[in-house]
Amino acid sequence: MKSESRLTNGVDIVDIRRIKKILNGKRDIFLDKIFTEKEKEYLSGKKYRANSVAGLFASKEAISKAIGTGIGKISWKDIEIRHDKYGKPYIVFSSKVLERYEILDMSVSISHEKNYAIAFVVGKIGKRQNDEI
Repeated sequence: MKSESRLTNGVDIVDIRRIKKILNGKRDIFLDKIFTEKEKEYLSGKKYRANSVAGLFASKEAISKAIGTGIGKISWKDIEIRHDKYGKPYIVFSSKVLERYEILDMSVSISHEKNYAIAFVVGKIGKRQNDEI
């Protein structure tokens, strides 16, 4: 199958105060729904700080936008955010995502300040000939 590639991006911003309320109420339910075991281990090491949780949450939203699906066609746990030895985040996709979408390269940057966390994603995805536009 001939494949063409294109650049893509996604961005999401999260109000950290909203995440704080969730963490103060239904933390375990929220964490289990959104994050993989490795992400929960990472957040545990960060003492479940709301800015860290909000950053990972925003990342997943931004990534789903860059793929072009939003959350729905792919699930929260199909996208995993890990960190290298320097703390730089990187993306690991489930086999389901890798089978459905031709993701050639994708990077995420996360930042937070006072009440907001933001994630910006840039990537290169392929478009197979038989795919819909």
